Amino acid sequence: MRYVHIQSVLPQEDVIALKVKSGESSVKDAIAKAIYHYLKCELAE
Repeated sequence: MRYVHIQSVLPQEDVIALKVKSGESSVKDAIAKAIYHYLKCELAE
């Protein structure tokens, strides 16, 4: 598996909301959880 470093700018309110909704304490884990959910979600297609 190959890994790629990703960087993005998001509003602080969105990051806080994502951490709360995902139940993760770190931004990195919250974003990773959201990405994996999106990739597996049938409604995203």
